[in-house]
Amino acid sequence: MSRPSIKSYLVQAIWNWCTDVGLTPYILVKVDDNCVVPKEFVEDGQIIFDISTEAAYELQFEEKAVHFQARFGEKAMHCYVPYKNIAGMFPQEEPNKGMMFSPASDEPDEPKESEKKTNIPVFSRVK
Repeated sequence: MSRPSIKSYLVQAIWNWCTDVGLTPYILVKVDDNCVVPKEFVEDGQIIFDISTEAAYELQFEEKAVHFQARFGEKAMHCYVPYKNIAGMFPQEEPNKGMMFSPASDEPDEPKESEKKTNIPVFSRVK
């Protein structure tokens, strides 16, 4: 079993701190095919989300990703952002109090199909 990413803990901790002190938590996301985001709002491969309780409905911090519903214009959309795609998190009002994440963070990579261990029992004859 792989260990959980430290980034998932840091993102949730910064969100908690922002919420506790009355600041607006934002995340900077590097968008790729693993993200479910409104593509029309992506600029230079990135998008910034307000994930405050007022802006993000049904916000959930899960083991590998953050997901929530948000309104874009008049349209509600479900967003899914893996932690490995979060490039930074900061309060809107004080961006210097946030944190940027290295692209080479400790996010555990999913093992390739050929690298996955199979638990096939090995039998041997005992005399």
